[in-house]
Amino acid sequence: MGADAPRKRLQQAAQLAIEVEFTTIPPYLSALYSIVDVGSKAYQLLRSVVMEEMFHVNQAANLLVGIGGQPRFTGVAAPTYPCYLPHANPNRTPYIGLCPASPAVFENTFAAIEAPAPPHAAAQGDQYDTVAQLYEFLRDGIVAYRRATFAPPLFQSNPNARQRTDIYLGKFGGKSMVVHDVASALDGIEQIVQQGEGSAPAAAALVATSAFGTYNYFGDRVDGTYGPIIGTPYEMSHFRKFRMAALDVANFPATYPIASNPKRSDFSNEVALRLVETFDVAYSMMLDALESSFAAAAPSASGAPDPFFARALPLMHHVMPTLARGLACTPMLADGDSTVGPNAAPTYLYQPGCDVLTFERQHAKAREAASTIRNRTARDELMTMLDDVRRHTTALVSTTD
Repeated sequence: MGADAPRKRLQQAAQLAIEVEFTTIPPYLSALYSIVDVGSKAYQLLRSVVMEEMFHVNQAANLLVGIGGQPRFTGVAAPTYPCYLPHANPNRTPYIGLCPASPAVFENTFAAIEAPAPPHAAAQGDQYDTVAQLYEFLRDGIVAYRRATFAPPLFQSNPNARQRTDIYLGKFGGKSMVVHDVASALDGIEQIVQQGEGSAPAAAALVATSAFGTYNYFGDRVDGTYGPIIGTPYEMSHFRKFRMAALDVANFPATYPIASNPKRSDFSNEVALRLVETFDVAYSMMLDALESSFAAAAPSASGAPDPFFARALPLMHHVMPTLARGLACTPMLADGDSTVGPNAAPTYLYQPGCDVLTFERQHAKAREAASTIRNRTARDELMTMLDDVRRHTTALVSTTD
């Protein structure tokens, strides 16, 4: 790679950060969709984490584009479960599965994913002990590259890629920013680490020279800036949110009896199998659209719709959650009992080449299978759910990849 080798290594580290952040989302969503009471504290805390993880994915992608890379979400970049975080130290990081929510999952898996690095922990670009140490490797590499005199400029955007600052995050934290220099790159990394891991132990400063570094609350401040504040539980670090929910065992919400780490071979109920296949087509389309959304083509100039808003957003906000809820109430096994389980759950299998026509064919198979359910109430509920999904997919606008 010659003189450009250090820059290539930083691009690989930024792509790894994208994959690490995204790998956490399906496990969080599996737990989220398993919770019966959507108004419960555990549900709302977990939902806020998922939204902020999407910000982390976006900001890591902006960093990669800013240093000349092209974000990838499909193919080998797509996670398969169960797994460890990509390139993590398996002796120090949790094994991650697609499981229903429970205090144990929140404590032993989710909080462990977001566990803060010990004060002054070494940067680690591979076999990292904590996610924060991976970002420290990126941070150190960017600062070191600035001092190098032999290398080409670091911040050269890829002409085939673009950065995004217009993603929808709702009311949750994080400000997407364009990465164009060292300062903006480090600011983006700091937001990701502060939101995710916070600091530990609570008495130790996140930054040794920062008096406010012991706070685990970050968000929009009254002066219009973003940073450490003393705020509401929804502004806590992800680590603290998961610990809070895990420790409140008495009030932990009930869950649907979904199977952990479901595999297609486990399904003997054709209705559940058709539903999970439909979900995975929607998931695959969403990943394709997300990858395309960082391509350089400007929709306003080319006339093509923005793949994020035209396809990825409706799939992730409407189609996938609706199908996941339907799966959670559907027995995995033939002649199973949905009140006892095991019930079905998404497998999150990426399949290349899925499009709206693929989805329509799979949806038709799911609807045909659902029409054979003997219990009229269960059949009507599932058919209504599938009709709702159909309305959202017919609104999807064809995108140019």
